[in-house]
Amino acid sequence: MTRILLKLIFAVYCFGLMSQQSVAGQETIAQKSVESSKKEIKGDINAASQAWALIESGALLIDVRSAGEFEVGHIPGSVNIPHTEIETLAQAIGPGLDRSVVFYCASGRRAGRAQEQLEQLGYTGLFNASGYDALLASKP
Repeated sequence: MTRILLKLIFAVYCFGLMSQQSVAGQETIAQKSVESSKKEIKGDINAASQAWALIESGALLIDVRSAGEFEVGHIPGSVNIPHTEIETLAQAIGPGLDRSVVFYCASGRRAGRAQEQLEQLGYTGLFNASGYDALLASKP
């Protein structure tokens, strides 16, 4: 009788452990599912939010991504000049070194490079809005 009782207690204990592991596994799967359903927003939401005030007040908006990226989607009113074309960017901005210009790319990295190179040429009114996704997500 004692052996049967011990086997029964052991079986209940093992079943309890398996149930806990199963529930914990389901929570992990559920959490991963929720996390993967959220689209990762590239760029800085705060910078993008600040950029909208400049854009709405008439800043020149330049998308410094590739032509292919621009074709897939872009902010209406933006012009596409890749970040590597510094002379073309300077021509688009014009002679006013303090003209308000907002750059964006996919994450902010290429926009930052364009901004740095143009600042070395004396331009002062430049702003890196970071990424396209961040601009879309923060649009007022």
